[in-house]
Amino acid sequence: MKSYRVRIAVAAGLAVAGLALSACGPVQAGAAAIVGKERISSSDLDAKVRDFRADLAAHKLAEEQLNLGMSVPQVVLYYTANAKQYAELGRRKGVSASESEIDGYIAGRGGQAKVDEMLLSGGVPLSMGRDTIRALIIQQKLMAQAGAGNDEQSVQAALVKVSQEAEAAVPVTFSPRYGKFDPQRGFVADDRLGAVASAAAGQ
Repeated sequence: MKSYRVRIAVAAGLAVAGLALSACGPVQAGAAAIVGKERISSSDLDAKVRDFRADLAAHKLAEEQLNLGMSVPQVVLYYTANAKQYAELGRRKGVSASESEIDGYIAGRGGQAKVDEMLLSGGVPLSMGRDTIRALIIQQKLMAQAGAGNDEQSVQAALVKVSQEAEAAVPVTFSPRYGKFDPQRGFVADDRLGAVASAAAGQ
């Protein structure tokens, strides 16, 4: 079965393989998630969600058209954490993505307008577009270092290796109000709270 984190990335037209997540550890009050030692505040997430909904309105898209399978706050939180995790892992390993590489990625996929459509279809605010692409490029470089070739077997093996390294080096812990992330199902209820009522209310 294809994992949920791959499915939502494909919906965005981006080959982001997704987060390597830690399932344990406390989250500070007022934080939506902790990525390594960096805090994603609930207020920052709320602002990104507002940006995303404004982007949808500007492009005359409705949330119901997107088929995200999760609430908008959950999807936006997912991509925010993903971008921070791979940016930090890349920094530690001396791997980066230049602005020209990001521009090249955008050009290679039909230009900014086309990429914007891909981002919005997957639940990524346009303000996060370049950070999301940067994380993807860093991830691809790390996978190439880990032996990814042109065959699916080597790509999957490299993905597992890089994901495990990311989890160990830059663990991600979400606030239980958004649920726990299951690679096969997306966010699910956290046992500490039961139903993920707060996240659903943000839809």
